[in-house]
Amino acid sequence: MLPARKTIVIVDDDLDTGTALMRALAVFGYHAELLLSAAECLNAVVTGVAACFVIDIHLGEESGIDLTKRLAALGIKSPVIHMSGGVSDEIRQESVACGSAAFLDKPFAVPELVRVIEKVTATHLVEVSAGSTTVLKPA
Repeated sequence: MLPARKTIVIVDDDLDTGTALMRALAVFGYHAELLLSAAECLNAVVTGVAACFVIDIHLGEESGIDLTKRLAALGIKSPVIHMSGGVSDEIRQESVACGSAAFLDKPFAVPELVRVIEKVTATHLVEVSAGSTTVLKPA
């Protein structure tokens, strides 16, 4: 009997990026769902069973950080990995402050994302690594 696949919820308003991530995670054995907005995420049934969220910081006119805060307010405790390209230190600090478990700079390699997903869904331990990935202790 195969173990249950972890469900990863990807929230990104870029359909091409989100679809590519969803397909790539399937290759690694994950069930991934793509949601294109904060509102879609908050209303999706899969949100309640997600092992992990991968949320873009910039969701059109919405903020991935605000979505993370709203998920926490709803009592959803699944770890969140924020992703974005070219953000300021201030945005990174805000990501940490809202409880993000990790932050990935775009572009990133899918195996790097998988490593971070495994780490945050398994242990939630503090780790700061060199390069473009930071894994942090959830708030």
